[in-house]
This record gives sequence, structure tokens and C-alpha cells, in this order.
Amino acid sequence: MTLALAALAPALHGCAQIAGLEDREVIPVLTIASNQAEPRGIALDDEVIYWTNGSSGGAQGTSTGGALRMQIKDDPAVIDLLAPSSEAPAVIALDATHIYWSSTDTGFAGECEGGSGQRDKLWRLPKEGQFPAAGGELLWGSCGAVEELALNTDNIYSARPSAERITWIPKAGGNRKDLTEGGEPFGVAADGARVYWTDHGRNEIFFDDTSDSAPGEPLLTDLEEAPSLLALDEANLYWLTQSGVMRYSRSGGDVPVPLLAGLSSPPTGLAAHGDYLYVTVRAAGTVHRIRKDGTADPEVIASRQGGPTGIAADRTGAYWTNSDSGEIVRFTDE
Repeated sequence: MTLALAALAPALHGCAQIAGLEDREVIPVLTIASNQAEPRGIALDDEVIYWTNGSSGGAQGTSTGGALRMQIKDDPAVIDLLAPSSEAPAVIALDATHIYWSSTDTGFAGECEGGSGQRDKLWRLPKEGQFPAAGGELLWGSCGAVEELALNTDNIYSARPSAERITWIPKAGGNRKDLTEGGEPFGVAADGARVYWTDHGRNEIFFDDTSDSAPGEPLLTDLEEAPSLLALDEANLYWLTQSGVMRYSRSGGDVPVPLLAGLSSPPTGLAAHGDYLYVTVRAAGTVHRIRKDGTADPEVIASRQGGPTGIAADRTGAYWTNSDSGEIVRFTDE
């Protein structure tokens, strides 16, 4: 049976309505979905939580790949967006009308560059439609896993370190192109025509104004630790390192500032919203909240989590995937 998204949406409640008790007491950390199979990436819009499952075996679906799922906020129902297939979704991003995600084709038996058998694809799917859909619209397929996606008005950018490139393609489809080749570009973020990316192999961060034909150039070099996932706001760039989180002013003229340091395990997820950054550390089972301005000590907002990996945040809270225990979790302190 297919279900229309519009028909599923109930009246939404404010962020203080996260509750599990009859008196509507707010629970700061709440599991909102369980029995997921290796949940990975997560993304939010005003009404809905979207996430990817990397493998089958959850309460829903019997595919050999994974799943793309959603949950309307404040409604416990989990909805499959795709019919079962051999695709294993990973990284996810949203704009106002579409869902974009990368996936590994688990049925691919060929050989990719460097002897790897992994072939990744980039897909899109309209938010308004009949679900589960037979499939999305394929934007490209190629060797090299996507670690981070970034959107601007017209394009979608993919950081693919194992393919040694930042790949971009118009959202509407067309020929994919490489913004850069070489190195180990791991994280990417976009703001209008300005695109930033991290090079995990060279310990550098690059910048490209795509409104002109000049190639991208290093913004920061000789970083002490290799940068990975990247986020930005109007004022700053933020990125993960092997032991913490760094900040750098987009206007330049200063040095990178550590906002979180001394982690015993590499952080795995990064989200920015309002005055805060949110960081997951999968191996340690912890989720951290950090003031962007560095005026307060970082907080551990959740511990003993089952492999926190992807994370997203908005006005209603921070949401993350517990890849090991198969859960989607929400934090709110309002």
C-alpha cells in the first residue's frame, strides 16, 4: 500500500511537546525510533526527520541493501520512502522540495579504481509523493564513497575522498563535473557561489568562488590535525579533527580556534544551529554541545549511546543516529 505524505501529517506541536509521560514532562534525551539497521545520515526540515539505514534487518523492509526513512515530528510512525533494493543509503541532504542521498550499490560486482568493489550513486526524490516509491532519480554513479553533501540554490556538491575529488552536478540533473581533483577531500559546505572543502590528506582547507572561472585555492594550510567534516554559518567555518572541533572566521585574518579538544576517539558527526554546534563521537558513545563563541565549556548532552554517528539540529532539538544500537534519538532542553 502506498501512502501520500500529505495524508500522514498530523497537527504538529511545539518543541516542548517531546514527552513520554502523561503529564507531558519534557524528556531531554528520548529515543524516537528503534529497531533500525545501521542508521547513518540524518536531516531535518520543519516537519519531518529523514534518515538512512545502511543495511537491512530492521523492523521494516527485507531488502539486501538499506532503507531511506522518515518520521513526522511528534508522531512515532516510521515511514519507508523507498521500496526494497540493493542500494545501501548513507549521506543525506535536503532542500525545500527534494531529498538527496548517496548510496552504495551492494549488488555491484565490478572493480573500481584502486581495486575497490564499491560503487556509489547520488539520488534525489521529491518530498511530496507516494511512498514507498519504486526508486529515486539517479543523478550520477561512480566509484568513490560520498562522505558529505552540500547544497546551494542550483547545485549539489559531494566530497569523495576515496575518489580524490569534489564532484558537483545541477540539482535538476545533467553532466557531473569535478570541482577539484587530487588529495583527500572529506568535507564540503556551500554558501551561494562560495564552496569550501577540507583535504584530509593534505591538512588543508580550500575555497572556491564558483561565480568565476578561477580554480579553487587553499584557504588554510599546514593544519596541525587533518580536517574532516565541515559546517558553516554566516561568520565562521567549523570542522572536525581527530581529537575535537575547530573554528575559523570566514573573513580571515586570524588563526583557527579550538572549540573542543582532547577527545580520545575521533568525532563522527557535526551539526550547527543557532548558538551551538553538536558533535557525535561514535566509539565513545557520547554527544557534545558546544557554544560557537567558546564562552562556555563544552557539554556532554548524552552518554552511553549506541554508536552515535550522523547528527542534525534545528529549533526543535538535536537528532542523531545510533548506528550500533539501531536508534534515532532526540535531545531538547526547552
